[in-house]
Amino acid sequence: MIKMKKSIGRFCLVALLALPLSAMAGSVDGKLTKIRSYDDGRKIEFKSRIPNVSFSLRKVDILKSMTRFGKTTAVADLEKNGIIVNTDRKALVTLDRVGDGLYIKGKTLTMFVTEKELENIRR
Repeated sequence: MIKMKKSIGRFCLVALLALPLSAMAGSVDGKLTKIRSYDDGRKIEFKSRIPNVSFSLRKVDILKSMTRFGKTTAVADLEKNGIIVNTDRKALVTLDRVGDGLYIKGKTLTMFVTEKELENIRR
């Protein structure tokens, strides 16, 4: 019985250590968070849960920034807590492609999306 409890405890520990590494797909303002991408036809939306932020960009701009290293300027809709603020509607953002992901830098927020989540867009 004790061996079984130890093995269950070890399994839970390994599962807890592995889960956050696979669930984290980026960061918002330096805080690790889970970021998902949603394809809405001509637009791609990157959403994070905590903090509740989303960037909506044209698919052409994302694909352009993914194919070349360096910075690209694009227009995006920034949504905070489910509300698009008038000052952040059609905000100018900089897309900066680095080796392991993509930085989306706005005036007030910065989001980093990992290569793993960018692979979902290419399909």
